Amino acid sequence: MVVRSVVRRSRLKELGVGGATFRATGAPVPVGATVDIPSDKSIKASVTFQNTGSGTVSGHFTVAVMYADTLSDSSGNPEADFQTWFGECDDWHAGESDLTLNPGASTTLETGTTVPADQWTEGTTLDAGVVLVVTIGGTNYYLDSLKIDDAVKIIAPTMRVGITGVTFSEA
Repeated sequence: MVVRSVVRRSRLKELGVGGATFRATGAPVPVGATVDIPSDKSIKASVTFQNTGSGTVSGHFTVAVMYADTLSDSSGNPEADFQTWFGECDDWHAGESDLTLNPGASTTLETGTTVPADQWTEGTTLDAGVVLVVTIGGTNYYLDSLKIDDAVKIIAPTMRVGITGVTFSEA
């Protein structure tokens, strides 16, 4: 069973894209770019992963996304990364689903809950640690992990006021 993130980590910064995106106002921002999240909003993540192995993988998939000013670099061991980042993070959220991934198939999971951005001060830039786990027959398999430097920047609330209608009449 081999499941890996869509983009190789060694080329992540060079490409500026990856398997995780973060949403501010509904517009996804790829890994490698910093997304600005207003402090009066929440952070939501979407994580895409692919079965690059030769066999079908069926189970309960979970993506955990952890946030902190600074997270340790990935160790290359997803289970160890989960333990380390969970201990370092200020907050986290997860998305999960029962899935069957055939060889070559990919899917995207969104985190089911959001993380309020107002727990950090404006101007704070957050690292994100993403871990992919599948549970099969009661056993957890830590499949992949990805640290994203400067994934999210907390900014001041944005002013969003616009004209919604105009009426003209005879005077």
